[in-house]
Amino acid sequence: MLAALLLGGCVPQPGPVVAGAAEAGDACGPQAVVFVNAGDVLGRAPPGGDLADQLRRENAAIERLQIAFDALLYCRWTEVRLIRAAASAGDFPAGELSGRLAGASRRLRQDVGRGGQIRAVLQARAVRSDAAVEAAAPGATRVTRPGATRAMASAPLVLRQRPDAGAGEAGRLAAGAEVFLRPAVGGFVLADAGGVSGYAPGSGFTVLPALVAAAPGDPLRSLAATNISRRDAFLQSLALAERSGLQGFEPGS
Repeated sequence: MLAALLLGGCVPQPGPVVAGAAEAGDACGPQAVVFVNAGDVLGRAPPGGDLADQLRRENAAIERLQIAFDALLYCRWTEVRLIRAAASAGDFPAGELSGRLAGASRRLRQDVGRGGQIRAVLQARAVRSDAAVEAAAPGATRVTRPGATRAMASAPLVLRQRPDAGAGEAGRLAAGAEVFLRPAVGGFVLADAGGVSGYAPGSGFTVLPALVAAAPGDPLRSLAATNISRRDAFLQSLALAERSGLQGFEPGS
């Protein structure tokens, strides 16, 4: 069911409304429902089993959460592009553009608000799981950016608030700046320079040797590294969405 909703949600489509998850007429309602449900699953993850089993379940829950959030954000950006395209084609009066974009911005802010609630749950769980992992395998939680690709900016780059060449600016990188990359959509990557992060074309970076490799033959360390990586990726995605939500969708942006 999750895969069907996500694969069917590459463009905004009307769908059923779940109370507290999506407003009536929300084109991205199905994606919002899947995201809220994924957050509920994460919050309900049972504490039973040994530490490795707990990490496996939590890793799977965070992965589902990230997929759902990415699908929801992609639907929101697509919604905005469709609104602007319809305005350019004269499908509705020009005076309605600001109102329609304001509605899209409001819905994104609602998504981000739900994401903030999920972040609180995730961070509370992280405190407990990191302490347990550190006690069982000292040093396992101090891996530097696990799951990310170490790279260098090949030229000066503008970082965007979302994976879209027309999106607002999130920051800039000088040529030679070292970053950690995670894949995004449309040929973009999410670049984290430690203080500034945003999306840029993957072709603008040169991959560097990894600083830290997963310890072979140590399943607990590997699970802990995956857990930190997925947590970090979701929190970065949420932070960038928060920035976009606060800025809003201006008619000419």
